[in-house]
Amino acid sequence: MALLVLVPSELEKEALEGLPLEIEVVGVGPVDSALNAYEIFLNKKPSLAFLTGFAGAYPNSDLMVGDVVVGTCERHADLGRAYPTHLVPLPETLGVRDYCPLAHVFTEKLIYLLELNGFYPQAGPLATVCSASYDVRRAKAIEERMQVLAENMEGFGVARAARKAKVFLLEVRVISNLLAYPEEPWDLEKAKKRLREVWECIAQNWK
Repeated sequence: MALLVLVPSELEKEALEGLPLEIEVVGVGPVDSALNAYEIFLNKKPSLAFLTGFAGAYPNSDLMVGDVVVGTCERHADLGRAYPTHLVPLPETLGVRDYCPLAHVFTEKLIYLLELNGFYPQAGPLATVCSASYDVRRAKAIEERMQVLAENMEGFGVARAARKAKVFLLEVRVISNLLAYPEEPWDLEKAKKRLREVWECIAQNWK
């Protein structure tokens, strides 16, 4: 059976076309991606699914464009009380959590598989934002507060949907831009090429 792979947009789907994967576009942003992912999980009833796409590397992560990251946790960076200089998370007494774990035995398997094939992924927490960071101060504040490697716009929503549907979710992304240099164009061509290489490896070796 083909692996179920969720992607935010047609751009990522295009990068993976022709590979023996079951690809579903869930939409960009935490709301559409969560709703669409949950519907897919209910209809297809998978035990395991992947979320993949691009990500922006935080300034102190040492990640470069084309590097691979595997999420061990998703943090909702925009959930809380926003002040001019910082954000304070909402208290958990309200029943709100800004994190969703992604670490399980399949995560370890994915990291090992990628390392074995020369991709050497960085594994760690990722941040979900509602708007891509184009301000170095914002990027550094999120990085410092949440101790995250990179940001995206779908991980937290899809991770929550997977948790609710009792699906093991794996998240693997390729760095397309560096948040230390927000005005530099995203290198989507390099990221797309690397994303396809990653998925050629996973499709061939995942058993």
